[in-house]
Amino acid sequence: MLMSGITLRAASDAGQAVDTTRCVVLKERGNECITINQYAEALKYYTLAMEQAERSGNKKVYRECLNNIGLVYAAFRDYERAVFYFERANRLSQQSGDERLVSLSATNLVAALCTNDKPDDAEVYLRQLEDHPFASAPHQDYYLSFNRGLIASRRKQYREAIGHLNHALDVVTQGELGVSPSLWYEMGNAYHAWGKQDSALVCYNRAIALAKNDNNFEEACQAYKALSDVYRDKDLPDSTVKYQTCYISLQDSLFNLNKFNLAKAELFDYENDLVNRHISSLQGWIWILAGAVLVVLAVLAIITYLYRQLQSAQWLLVRKNEELIAQNEKSKQLRADYVSSIRENTPQLDLISDRMPDGPDVENVDSENISSVDLPFSREQKMLLLDQITQVMENPDVIIDPDFNLNKLAKLVNSNTKYVSAIINDSFQKNFKTLLNENRIREVCRRLGDEANYGHLTIAAIANSVGYNSMNNFIMFFKRIVGMTPSKYRQLALKNRQQPPEDA
Repeated sequence: MLMSGITLRAASDAGQAVDTTRCVVLKERGNECITINQYAEALKYYTLAMEQAERSGNKKVYRECLNNIGLVYAAFRDYERAVFYFERANRLSQQSGDERLVSLSATNLVAALCTNDKPDDAEVYLRQLEDHPFASAPHQDYYLSFNRGLIASRRKQYREAIGHLNHALDVVTQGELGVSPSLWYEMGNAYHAWGKQDSALVCYNRAIALAKNDNNFEEACQAYKALSDVYRDKDLPDSTVKYQTCYISLQDSLFNLNKFNLAKAELFDYENDLVNRHISSLQGWIWILAGAVLVVLAVLAIITYLYRQLQSAQWLLVRKNEELIAQNEKSKQLRADYVSSIRENTPQLDLISDRMPDGPDVENVDSENISSVDLPFSREQKMLLLDQITQVMENPDVIIDPDFNLNKLAKLVNSNTKYVSAIINDSFQKNFKTLLNENRIREVCRRLGDEANYGHLTIAAIANSVGYNSMNNFIMFFKRIVGMTPSKYRQLALKNRQQPPEDA
């Protein structure tokens, strides 16, 4: 449904030619991965391209990678994170005067916000698209009509929505533009919501045919799910199961969650490193300029500016952590839906319990380093055990017990430490102790920012309440995971909750 990135030429500065060429090549590899539906690999390349672009000063490629990372998150139905990256690309493009990327990110924002059921927010970017048109008149006419149709559909103005989408269809059929599967898909959504199920079926089937022809399996996956929903509404169970099966099968082949989580972790590490380097640089400049205050009063203005930049950079760490906490709730629902689909399609599936045999290849493996590949169970069984483990590890009432350990976790999920450790190592790429500390620190962050319920408690009391008996250990883990002290985090979280600063 969202537009893909467009190639940008490399900068011509000879001194930066190597790094600039490399960042363009990495970005293009990411674009190629998008084209062949390898989204986790695309995210990895875009992260590497951003790092090279930042080093070489290629701000154009950096902005474009932000937009394309939004596309990857949108493919994984994580529209909140998609909006976060689209908005960053849009804001930086406006600052630099990059009109093409302003238009591109604006139309992506309309689609993502409408999918997230926020038509009023989408209207803001529709007006921006009107003020920053595409260079091609047919492109501008198409995307204005398409986006107006999306907004009208989310506002339940279905007749108006169909009118706009039909106009968009006229634009592409009368000109040189190709018909996008997303146009038929959105038209099907409008008809379905309007109660015109037969028309919706026609649109969804056309979307699937176009998507298959273009090897756009992400669009086909969405359309299969929509077809299943329509047949469910029509009370046709055979067709419902047929297309639900197509949807699950295609989704499993497209979206490798383990690879995607690894790619997300690499992106998060890069951005944290970038922020920390920025903080360290700013701190150094603050000390240097502070010494010059006695000589030149004008330096005060520079120090004030740098201090604000430092506060903005530190707040970015707070915001990222709060986003992770909020995103955790959404991930729970996505995981629950996925596990539910597994149970529906494999009702006789046994869970991995502590009573099942280890198998010859697992018996003598160190449980701290074992991989789930070594376990003699099906992928579905491993996913069900992973879901049980995650539910326990995300339950604050359980993990705040100072004596909570791997043995207790294994008992709670009716398994054993070997199986549980293997699943954790393979799925999260970390051991149980690291995962436990990260979840505990996430709960601490939530409580530090909740003034209404925990504002009367000291930081030491909060640390003790989540299972940390040693204040030194707690501060060490907190700084390692969050990037600042607990007192600084509480100060910024409470101060900036209502009025966050703009990006540096």
